[in-house]
Amino acid sequence: MKNIDKLKGSVDFIKTFIYQLDYKENDVRKAYFENLYSIIDGFYLGKVYFEISTQIKNRKINIIGLKPHVLRIYEVADHPLLTDSFHNELNRKLFIDSFTNFETTIDLCFDNLKTDEILKKIITDLNSKLVKLINECGNKDEIINQLMKNTFIPLMRKFKFLAKRQKECYGKNYNQDIKFIDFCTKLRNCLLHSSGYYKGKDFEFEFDSVKFIFIKDEFLEIKGENDYIFLKISENLTNIAMQVFNCFKDIDYLKYPDDGF
Repeated sequence: MKNIDKLKGSVDFIKTFIYQLDYKENDVRKAYFENLYSIIDGFYLGKVYFEISTQIKNRKINIIGLKPHVLRIYEVADHPLLTDSFHNELNRKLFIDSFTNFETTIDLCFDNLKTDEILKKIITDLNSKLVKLINECGNKDEIINQLMKNTFIPLMRKFKFLAKRQKECYGKNYNQDIKFIDFCTKLRNCLLHSSGYYKGKDFEFEFDSVKFIFIKDEFLEIKGENDYIFLKISENLTNIAMQVFNCFKDIDYLKYPDDGF
């Protein structure tokens, strides 16, 4: 119960924190924390569900009228396969939702702050070899204009632009955070696209005494004991988001698109 109590405290803290934010309604930065609140609350409710399952298993809760449904809840805590699957899926959802929230926020901040000049420079850098070739063929400006319409700009390039928007706006952990975002990108792709089966170059990353081992054509291996490691990862993504927000304090409003709700 202690961990659940702490988790509830985190959810309540985020809720209170949102009310204290100075950002306007539908600002990208405020929307980040509103989405985060929903994500962490969902993780918390999942842990509550498992605690109820454990209490039923230990015969501390008796709900006679709902017996067939209660038995299914009981099975989650009683069957090792279901227990592992429940926590794995809860962690997977927490991480993917947290990283998606982070990535979307960086994308929207970038879209709000970029100019044609900045976009042209980034696109040219991303396609430097191609640009070098077309310099010899002419029509450089026309081709770059087409590239600006179609080139995919990676999350890392957008993040670097935002974090360096103002001199010394980010903080001391910039290089460390760049490595962390790279790790999260690999982890997201591995979990989302191939259910933990890794296809890239061999890679290891240690965070909060837990080691993530990525080996090509093998399933991701996680070494170390920390039941809440994915919550820690989510918290660190939020720390990074708050750091990068410092780089555009001067911007009064960053529009969050209408989500239909």
